[in-house]
Amino acid sequence: MARVGVTFEGKTMPFVIRQALASRLSAMPELTRFLADVSLVAGVPVRFWPALSSRGDASEGDGREPEAFCMRVRSEAPGCRMCVSFRQKLREQAVQAPAMASCDAGLWELLVPVTVAGQVAGHFVVAGLLDAPGTTPAHNRVRHLLARRGLGLTADDVVRLRGLAPVLDAGRREALGRVLQAGAERIARAITEHLANAPEAVPPLVERAFKIVHAEFARPLRVPALAARMGVSAAHLSRTFHHTTGLRLVDYVARYRAERARVLLLEGDRPVAEIAQACGFASISQFNRVFRATFGASPRRLIDRRASVMHR
Repeated sequence: MARVGVTFEGKTMPFVIRQALASRLSAMPELTRFLADVSLVAGVPVRFWPALSSRGDASEGDGREPEAFCMRVRSEAPGCRMCVSFRQKLREQAVQAPAMASCDAGLWELLVPVTVAGQVAGHFVVAGLLDAPGTTPAHNRVRHLLARRGLGLTADDVVRLRGLAPVLDAGRREALGRVLQAGAERIARAITEHLANAPEAVPPLVERAFKIVHAEFARPLRVPALAARMGVSAAHLSRTFHHTTGLRLVDYVARYRAERARVLLLEGDRPVAEIAQACGFASISQFNRVFRATFGASPRRLIDRRASVMHR
C-alpha cells in the first residue's frame, strides 16, 4: 500500500499538504524571476520540478532545442524507461545536496533540492547538457549504448541531436549548482515566511482533523459536524486548518480522497465507480472533477497509463 503521508520530527505531513506546498512554490514570483535570471546568465534552461508532480517524472519542454535529444530518446518505450529510471535514481541522491550524473545518452543533468520544513518540495533542474563538444568517437559510443537499450537512432540522428545540446563542463556545472543551491535556500526562506505556521508546529486541533479524515474519509465529512466532535466552532476549525496548511478543510478532504482513490486505481482492476464510492465521493462526476484537479489527469488516463507500462 502506498503511503499517503510521511513522518518527520515526530509529525505527519500528508501528501496533499506537501502537494499544496509544492504548488505554492511553483507559483511564487520570486522563484519565476530567479529561474529566468539564472537561465539567462547560464545560457541553459533552468526549471523547477515539484517533488509531487502528477506526471510521476519530469518531461522536458516542447521537443525543441536544447533538449531535443532527451525528447527523441523518450519517444520510444525503452528510452522512456531508461530516462525514468535514471531520473528516479538522481532524485534519490538529490535530497540533502545537489546531485549530477550523465545518462547512457551522454547527457548530464543537475538537480538541486529545494527543502522547506525538512521536506524536499521540489528541485531546480538543468537537463540535457554535454560535457564537451561532440566528437565522432563520442557520438558512436552513445549510439552503440542506446542500440543496446533497444533504441534505433541513426548516426545522423545522434550527431544532429547532440549538436543541439548545450555544452557545460564540470567546473561550470558545479558553479551553477552552487548558485542554484544558494537560490534554493533563499526561496525556501521566502516560502517559510509565506506560511503562517511551519509544518513542525501543527496545532493539536489540525492533527486531530488529520486523524479523523484519514480514518473516516469514506464517510460523509462536513466541517460543522467535525467541529462539533472536536468541541470548537466550524469557523474556528476552518480558520485554524487553513492558517496552518494553506488549504480549506473541505479541499483537504477532497484531495485526500482522490489520493486514496489513486492508490486503489494503481493497485488493481476494480471499477472506477466502485472506487469512487469506496473513497467517499458522491458521484462519478465529482470524483472525476476532483481527481483531475488534484493530479492533472483523469482516472481513465491513469488506468490507461498503468496498462501501457504493464504491457511494455
